[in-house]
Amino acid sequence: MRSGIALVTAILGVALVLVGAATLWAAALRRPEDAADVRSDRPSSPVERGIALAARLPGGERLIAWGVALLALAAVASGAITFSVTATAGTN
Repeated sequence: MRSGIALVTAILGVALVLVGAATLWAAALRRPEDAADVRSDRPSSPVERGIALAARLPGGERLIAWGVALLALAAVASGAITFSVTATAGTN
């Protein structure tokens, strides 16, 4: 069960990081370089429609941050990162 949770969390973390990077990349592609550059509002090819859709997604940085957080949780769940807390009570 522990390894299954780690696997699902890692897959979701990687997916969020990749989608966040694609969002930032698509937003950079859609940014007009010149004010005189006038493009039509309707993208003509499926690739341009996909880039336009990805550019409208909000918060690429936020998606990447959540992906990194999920990857850290996956590392904890799989046992790659461990935390140990000990407490001792002395007898006087």
